[in-house]
Amino acid sequence: MHLLQWLSTDEYKQKVISKILVEGAILQFILSFVMIAVYLFTDMEPLFLLLIPFAVFLFYSLARYIFSGIEFANVFTADEVRAAKKRNLLSSIAFCVGMSLLSILMGRSMLDSVMVPLIAGILWFVMNSISLRKSVQKNADL
Repeated sequence: MHLLQWLSTDEYKQKVISKILVEGAILQFILSFVMIAVYLFTDMEPLFLLLIPFAVFLFYSLARYIFSGIEFANVFTADEVRAAKKRNLLSSIAFCVGMSLLSILMGRSMLDSVMVPLIAGILWFVMNSISLRKSVQKNADL
């Protein structure tokens, strides 16, 4: 079984995802050598320098995936767009509620139990909305 089949069954989507991951890995590889050079010539904390290529890989891959417009390949009509927006909103709300409940059960403060999941849910909704908009634009061009 191919590893990318876990991410999607669509062959085009698998190809784009693998391209994005390879680009991110190459960027991480290059940044790792830059961070080694920075470590040798400065007195910066090594843990921080190790974190930079990893964070760049994650953010680059996520941003490229969101702006690629491949997440919502089956959305063409206005009704499908409305249904996808509603699904995005409901999934973001469900995520916020679920994470808040888990945080409360773990004994975190009420502020942490509400604000962190709320911020994460808003980010999730914004990312899905951007991805939906890019997908609709890409589908309209087809």
